[in-house]
Amino acid sequence: MDSDELRLPPDSPLAAAITAEWRLLPLRIPTGWTVQWNTLHVRRLPSGLIEVNDSEDLLWAERLPPSWLTGEKKAAHRKVGLDIGWYRDTFRAVILDPDWDSIAADITTTDLDELVATVEDWLPRY
Repeated sequence: MDSDELRLPPDSPLAAAITAEWRLLPLRIPTGWTVQWNTLHVRRLPSGLIEVNDSEDLLWAERLPPSWLTGEKKAAHRKVGLDIGWYRDTFRAVILDPDWDSIAADITTTDLDELVATVEDWLPRY
């Protein structure tokens, strides 16, 4: 198995969403977040394994300031970011609050289900 090929259990909700065509991995991004870029592409290989885009820069999202903030309060809004990357043989997802000097949450995993579940759990909390 190559380092960018993963297995998913047949009962995984993601397994049904991934086809032989390269597509974005389904993620539920809640209101209040904006995706700056997303190259988290996956596809199912004939072997049944899942191939992932093997970039260190897969996804970057930022929490937006609430729409009711204006002026100085909007400018002072604390930035929170989500970074997801593929590093050699594992995913890493990080919540930056507000930057790389302040990591609020961090996960390293080869389990695609765990990655998605963790990110979808984190985002509403930050």
